[in-house]
Amino acid sequence: MSENLTDELDLMKISGPPSFSDMPMETVYKIVGKVDPYSRLAVRKVCRNLRNVIDDTDPGFKYVKVDLSRYASRLWLTNIGRGAICYSRNSNDPGCTVRRTSQSKSIEKTQLDAILDDLAVIVKNPKLRLDNFVIVSSHEASKQFVEWIRDIAQSGILLHTKKIKLDIFPLKDVFGVLSHCKPGFLEDIEFYCYDSAGKMDEIINLEQWKRAKSINIEGRVCEDIPIEHFFHFSRITIKLRKLSVSDAIKIRDDLMKSAHFEYAYIKIIEGVDPDVLRAINPNYHPYDALDPFEHGNYTFRISSDSLFDSALKIEKVSITEDDLALL
Repeated sequence: MSENLTDELDLMKISGPPSFSDMPMETVYKIVGKVDPYSRLAVRKVCRNLRNVIDDTDPGFKYVKVDLSRYASRLWLTNIGRGAICYSRNSNDPGCTVRRTSQSKSIEKTQLDAILDDLAVIVKNPKLRLDNFVIVSSHEASKQFVEWIRDIAQSGILLHTKKIKLDIFPLKDVFGVLSHCKPGFLEDIEFYCYDSAGKMDEIINLEQWKRAKSINIEGRVCEDIPIEHFFHFSRITIKLRKLSVSDAIKIRDDLMKSAHFEYAYIKIIEGVDPDVLRAINPNYHPYDALDPFEHGNYTFRISSDSLFDSALKIEKVSITEDDLALL
């Protein structure tokens, strides 16, 4: 009997704690659920089980910001400014140093390759659904970022984000990024374009452009885009050199009659022509410019300012019955 007991005890001996490979998958999922999004990027490298579970789990965040600066790149998984992963060049050795809070590690990758590899893990997650994706770039980095997202798309993956913001991108790279976002899921497009070269034709013909609801273009004058190409948007922020009376009439007769329209904020380099204001609201007078007025089935307010750049704002407003009595 003692021999049987000894045999049983020998069978029960363990050399250490159970590995993740030996754990039930349900347990691994519970463990992953308690790991913060930043740490998951490191934890998934521990073993295949963890990698498979993390890559199949809702990442638990809705915001991603990538700053591809020349000397140090940063990755945020929250819109709170603290806690970003920083990728910086090594001064003497090849490769880069990855830091977050008090932890750091030197790896044999360039800072751009390192951040894009981590970003690929995030983007390839089939359950990723972002509210906002922000990319701040330099001229050199934007080209590599577009090549990276093109490689991602070749595996059948499109970026699922409701809003995308591209900061400091040449126009051709704006097209390269937008074309790999999920059409219909993307609602809000915002970009700062530092070059005036290049045509918008490719962008305005994208399905992503046609199905979005909001557009904000900074830096670039949109004089090469017919005004009607903005009319499917609910919210519009653009810069023009001049707004003609004929385009103002199109805004009045088409855009302002649509149920989806909310506002248009148009910066005008040459100033707001009073005839443009009267084309939109025949009863316009500068002394009562902010008074709401009815047009079609809706009520609007128009205003113009010249504090910095001349600008025209047209917004649909909700007013009370008391307000209507004053019209």
